[in-house]
Amino acid sequence: MRKAMISFCFIFCSFFLFAGDIATFVNLGFSADGSKFAFGQYGLTDQTYRAYAEIYGVDVAENKFLPSGRFITSPTSETADKDSKNIFLSLLDRANPSLLKWKISDKNEGRAIYAATDSTINETTLIFKDFETNDEYKVMLYKDKKSNLEASFYIEVEIIKPNGNKIKKAAGQKGKTRSGVRDYAIKKVIIDNTNTSLIFVIEKHQYDKLGNSIRYMVETIKL
Repeated sequence: MRKAMISFCFIFCSFFLFAGDIATFVNLGFSADGSKFAFGQYGLTDQTYRAYAEIYGVDVAENKFLPSGRFITSPTSETADKDSKNIFLSLLDRANPSLLKWKISDKNEGRAIYAATDSTINETTLIFKDFETNDEYKVMLYKDKKSNLEASFYIEVEIIKPNGNKIKKAAGQKGKTRSGVRDYAIKKVIIDNTNTSLIFVIEKHQYDKLGNSIRYMVETIKL
């Protein structure tokens, strides 16, 4: 059933000029109460064309992986020239018992309240509105590039409610430098159906021995 839904998942691909490996992002859904979220990504490595796949379960309030919440098929000689989507689906079979235990459903994907375009992907100040709740958002992405191959970031969020009340939140680990990461961008913001869980889909621009790549991670906030 999950396999049949993959083609309907949110898929992020950057269509600007980029010589390298761009992962496909898959929203695997929330738990009913929005406390847990899962996502995956897959693709082929730059230069070596080895398939890889990753699936992560996330505790939204804690903004960290759930216990035993990481499932990874690394790119190796055994995955060379394999179809990366099939590699992902095989990994999804492994992850499904945990997704069921966490009550995460791909039928509960939430909704996107912001999505970057080619012209806005590099913006660090985002102002947008959730037209379902009428909440207004101001999101600030702060980046610190230590070198061409080391960078950190964190996010500050201000939400203005229709009655004028303001909620201020932050996400990310200020000062945490990731080796091999050249840059970060906010690709998408997703909110769950209870309107209490925010997911920031972060695009990571990386470089390693396998070449250039774009991978995804998430930062989460419980409102």
